[in-house]
Amino acid sequence: MENIFPLPRPTPPSLKPNKPVIQAGHRYRIDTQNPADSLLGDLEHDLQNGLLGAYQLSTDKAIATAVDIKQSPIQAFVWNSELLNPLLKTCLSIAADHPQQPGQNRLTVLGTSLAGPEVSLVNNTPVLSITPRFELEWATAAYGSQLGVLQLVESTRTAHLANGENIVLLDTEAAHAGPVLYLPGTSSNLPITALGTMQQQGLLDTLLLEHAITQTIPPQIAGSSVASVSVLEKYTVYFMQNAGPEQPKRYIWVPVHLPIVWGWSIRVQQRYDGVWDVFRKKLIMPSASTEAPQLPIWRSNSLLCGTTQAL
Repeated sequence: MENIFPLPRPTPPSLKPNKPVIQAGHRYRIDTQNPADSLLGDLEHDLQNGLLGAYQLSTDKAIATAVDIKQSPIQAFVWNSELLNPLLKTCLSIAADHPQQPGQNRLTVLGTSLAGPEVSLVNNTPVLSITPRFELEWATAAYGSQLGVLQLVESTRTAHLANGENIVLLDTEAAHAGPVLYLPGTSSNLPITALGTMQQQGLLDTLLLEHAITQTIPPQIAGSSVASVSVLEKYTVYFMQNAGPEQPKRYIWVPVHLPIVWGWSIRVQQRYDGVWDVFRKKLIMPSASTEAPQLPIWRSNSLLCGTTQAL
């Protein structure tokens, strides 16, 4: 009995899900051998059931299209996996290159704040600014993905002149297109700002996003002195993810968090000593919204909505 030793037990293989989780942002083939949704191909119906034919983004516009039921094989992007009805789930064919891990990638907003508003001198020119800040935790449990952010804005910025005239500096309502894409400067050429590089599957990272929204206060417009400037804006911030931004035929940008809404209503003017200062303000602190559209669509951008330049 002294010479009997128990053999080591084999290490059990890691368990894989019986069926991989269907992930938003990926393109799937729709198996026409199974009964397909008879209403498939109508954009509103497709969105309500978590699907899109395509989602194309540029700084000028964003276009969403319905699933093309005439193509063979029929393929669709999953916009929101939680909206997929049971019939469609059975029709989606999961290929070997789709994520095989259970669970979902997850973005957690740990905290939000607004710094400002304030007026500071930049190259001897007064500039009004406010800075939203977002503390983020980004976990890629299911598959490697890149995190990005885009912002839509509804804005009116007006210069009030000493001669009593009002000059509109920025007016998104002029586009008659609802909220427009916010672009921070003339060098912007991408609708989505990447927050870091591609994060590999299984990693957890924390990030701090802060970006100043600014308005230069011109000394004169059309030969008349500027007495004050008012800003009224509402921003909707979308945090998005993409499993392969360089492969638009396989992956699209999809939301990874509820939209966050914030805004400011402010007026600045000169004090008796000639220093520009904030004379009126009202802030909408950043908060998640279930009322903002889940699908960011725009037909113009903030740079195109500018209506005048200081002379």
